[in-house]
Amino acid sequence: MKLIIDASNLRNGGGVTHIVEVLNSISDVHILFNEVEIFSNKTTLSKIRDRSWLKKINDQRLNKGLIDILKWRFFYFNPYLKKQKNVILFNPPGTYAGNFSPFVVMSHNMLIWDKKERRRFGKFSTLNWKFILLNRIQKISFNKSSAIIFISNYAKDTILKQLSVIKTNEVIFHGINERFVQFPKSEYTEPLELLYTSNLIHYKHQVTLLKSLLLLHKEGYKFKVNLVGGFHKDYKAQFYTEYDSDIAYKQFVKYHGKVDFEKIHDFYKKANGFIFASSCENMPNILIEAMSSGLPILCSNYAPMPEFLGEDHQFYFDPTSVQSTYENMKRFITSKELLESAQKSFNKAKKYNWEKCANQTFQFLYSTLENHNNVKK
Repeated sequence: MKLIIDASNLRNGGGVTHIVEVLNSISDVHILFNEVEIFSNKTTLSKIRDRSWLKKINDQRLNKGLIDILKWRFFYFNPYLKKQKNVILFNPPGTYAGNFSPFVVMSHNMLIWDKKERRRFGKFSTLNWKFILLNRIQKISFNKSSAIIFISNYAKDTILKQLSVIKTNEVIFHGINERFVQFPKSEYTEPLELLYTSNLIHYKHQVTLLKSLLLLHKEGYKFKVNLVGGFHKDYKAQFYTEYDSDIAYKQFVKYHGKVDFEKIHDFYKKANGFIFASSCENMPNILIEAMSSGLPILCSNYAPMPEFLGEDHQFYFDPTSVQSTYENMKRFITSKELLESAQKSFNKAKKYNWEKCANQTFQFLYSTLENHNNVKK
């Protein structure tokens, strides 16, 4: 039995982190397959450690743009798959459009499936139309697939309602890298140094956050906020329009820009509080990082955040509302229960680990291939 992984268009972000961590974390006793092949670009493959059972395959076209990748899929990959026997294909991006069977897809990006959230970019924006196109492609792919892996129950419930075929599926949570893990602090010194790690982009609501923070600053509350992440060009302009509107912002907010993912845990270590203001997530890896870092968290009340942080979490807010953000931020920075809250979140984060994710993923892929073979008999 053989597993083929199509990671041809995985270049950055959570998709790369997932496949790299899964292949680096899987224990040899849970491989189950005789052989595993992964097709991807040189950069992604270089992050995966060599294993006796793993064959890392690069074609020069996979180091180029989308057109070259599509040509490779049509002229090389599809004919290659037709020659395979007793094989299952795994497509983590969820965009396989060929005729090979069996294949398993995965859901990563909820913007593809959430019309309201993608409209935040503008009804006629390029990104909105891109997500509409991806929605059509993924619907076809998911409906044709043998099975689907989801990374949150929220994603499962949302996406299955939009498919025309009932699919075998399993929810397999991502893990967390050990470098993020640190025990909650025993005390907090003022002013609080708060962290928010996310790209400057519409559904992360940094502009709304800025406006609420300015109100608190002018009322005399003391805190520092570090923003870390890349940016979407249009939203960066909105951010700086607000940031430059009042010189006071420079006293308590600092935007650090994009930081290498391998170094970002250093920001978590220096912080003593975390803000997560996203309104669209599948599995919020950044939130899990903050939980594992032992930080008290002021969190968006949008699903699926309560699925991971818990319905009993004390500090939720509506990130689309300046008033809600202002009121709950005030409650957060003046609370005497931050230590207790951080400990609870830290304990909940312990169940998310990459070895467990890897073992569950391989088991699900193997059982899907077995079921396919049994049906053929």
